[in-house]
Amino acid sequence: MTIKTGENGSWSILDEVEELVIPENLNDDFANSQGSFDYFNGLSKSTKKILLYWVISAKRKVTRRKRNLEIAENASKNLIPKQFR
Repeated sequence: MTIKTGENGSWSILDEVEELVIPENLNDDFANSQGSFDYFNGLSKSTKKILLYWVISAKRKVTRRKRNLEIAENASKNLIPKQFR
């Protein structure tokens, strides 16, 4: 089987990260963690992109969910996840 260039979406997967689009589930987690959105929003663009890419690069929904929660919970404490400090 041959996949044409860009057919599998690999070229466009980072578009939302580059545009700093926050996934809906992460927004929900920010809403449930006081102060987390404000902290996240105050991070540099490059740090936000790293965290957003970390979420979308997860292959399983369970992993994406865990990463969303980790970002929101840490942000409510004015921190980024431990592995990015």
